[in-house]
Amino acid sequence: MFSRISKVKSLLSDTVSFSSTLQIGDTSYIDVNSLALAIQKKSETFHSVDVHFENYDIFKKPFYIPRLNEPVISSFSNPNPFIRVGHINIIGISSSSVVGVGNVGHARMESRVKHIREVPKKNEETPIDDSTINT
Repeated sequence: MFSRISKVKSLLSDTVSFSSTLQIGDTSYIDVNSLALAIQKKSETFHSVDVHFENYDIFKKPFYIPRLNEPVISSFSNPNPFIRVGHINIIGISSSSVVGVGNVGHARMESRVKHIREVPKKNEETPIDDSTINT
């Protein structure tokens, strides 16, 4: 495994959500996955809708990992065993994201979002009553 030590003076994060990771220190593997359905309707009343991930092709497709076609040769020299970080201020970490201070052996992230917006057709819209017009 790794032999580095992570030192963080301060870290402030408002939000960590939806399969996200905040990792201080070394880790061998990070695997995060987030699936989301975002449904927006233009209506005065909201009726429960029975929707399932398997109803949409975006959630059925296999996770694609591109293959490296060229050799990667790397060399590391870490004479100082410390990773020093001052102050970190994060507004939000969301949807299969990673904030990491330290070494990560392997990271795999996946986020899939299906947006559904239902708006009425032009002829279905209700007319706006404008009381400022004198007839």
